[in-house]
Amino acid sequence: MPSKKANKAAASAPKYSPPTSGILSYFPSSWVPYAELIRLEKPHGIYMIWYPYIMGLLYSARISENTLSLELLCKRALDLTIWTFILRSTGCAWNDNVDQDYDRKTARCCNRPIARGAISTVQGHIYVAALTGLGFTSIQHFPVECTFDACAILLLAAIYPFGKRFTHFAQVPLGATLSGAIVMAQHSVGIDPLSNENLRPTACLVVSIILLVVFYDVVYARQDTVDDLKSGVKGMAVLFRNWIKTLLLSLVSGIAALLFLAGKFADMRRAFFYSSVGGTALGLLTMIMVINTSQVARYAGRFYILAIGCLLGGFAVECYDKYEAVFTW
Repeated sequence: MPSKKANKAAASAPKYSPPTSGILSYFPSSWVPYAELIRLEKPHGIYMIWYPYIMGLLYSARISENTLSLELLCKRALDLTIWTFILRSTGCAWNDNVDQDYDRKTARCCNRPIARGAISTVQGHIYVAALTGLGFTSIQHFPVECTFDACAILLLAAIYPFGKRFTHFAQVPLGATLSGAIVMAQHSVGIDPLSNENLRPTACLVVSIILLVVFYDVVYARQDTVDDLKSGVKGMAVLFRNWIKTLLLSLVSGIAALLFLAGKFADMRRAFFYSSVGGTALGLLTMIMVINTSQVARYAGRFYILAIGCLLGGFAVECYDKYEAVFTW
């Protein structure tokens, strides 16, 4: 039963109205809540989960002793894109079901399908179970190690929404969920991420992804700080609300240091350090500079995209050097 505070928050929020434009407007009305539950109309979350898998594939191609075929890499990229879509959908549906009481107290979230009553709690759980089964089906032809990776990733994703009730650092398990992509991508092409020569760079890349996720989530969560303080939701954006820029600068320093170490351990070339280390750091620093500038704050997310583009670009250049003969006619 929604509390008085929840009802007050819902009353002050914009009244829900069915979509009249965009992809959701083409769906039958009974399907719309389920499409909204997986954020089908908001694909940026898919990119956030997808890029670590591509990064893991590029890294695998770079370090593999035997040159991985382009056919295999392209096939795995497609397979992992499908897995990413399902994983993100599952995570959104689970998170909204677990967080429905908090969502009703947050103006930005109170019109989500479960929070507004368009989908029941039981229906939400059934939906999550179906998506989970679909996810495992999509990777059934992968090496068996990927199944174990997927189990760990889904377990971390399931834990994440509960973390906000007990700790301000729930973004860490969220980052760990996404960073599992580095390990799973390597396993998908037969690379052992725990081998003696591969353990250190893999560990650096995994932790750098965790920090990148924490960075983005803190910036994103700033808009809910007032509501989170009222409803008791914990988070790093709440804990460090008076020192946000200090926190973000510390995260950028950690990200740059870890990427630098990964490059050194993996014997990357100069272009990697310019693009994946320097370019990523510059994009994130620019994002920090503009988040409190009203005229350009709405463009802050684009600098994050730029940073990720630089990150992947460095790995892509490294791979191109290795596969140059393949592209040369």
